[in-house]
Amino acid sequence: MRFIGRQHELAVIRQKLASNRAESLLVYGRRRVGKSELIKEALKDVEATIIH
Repeated sequence: MRFIGRQHELAVIRQKLASNRAESLLVYGRRRVGKSELIKEALKDVEATIIH
């Protein structure tokens, strides 16, 4: 599946993931707009344990 758009949001999430600080990130929006897919796309290249 190809991920289209949301480049700014992806950049913000990836910046937080790359930070050495303990940070929180809230992703919110209407239902069925792709919040979960956005997070999955941002985590694709992260080497970490991901708990669903």
